[in-house]
Amino acid sequence: MRLSIPISAFVAAIVGFGGTLAIVIAAATAVGATQIETASWVTTICLAMAIESLWLSWRTKMPVITAWSTPGLA
Repeated sequence: MRLSIPISAFVAAIVGFGGTLAIVIAAATAVGATQIETASWVTTICLAMAIESLWLSWRTKMPVITAWSTPGLA
């Protein structure tokens, strides 16, 4: 396997996660959330994605990875 494939996947994951993370942090700041509350938001979103991925993978018997969606979080 060429090295560019996993590097491309890693970059795409970081950009996708980082872009939405910035929006979630900005939203938390806009409503006056503390740092602990903001961390709780991000943790909850990540855990929800993990649980969803595990459930879908178990249900379909194939690997499924879910991503977070800013409109879906609203």
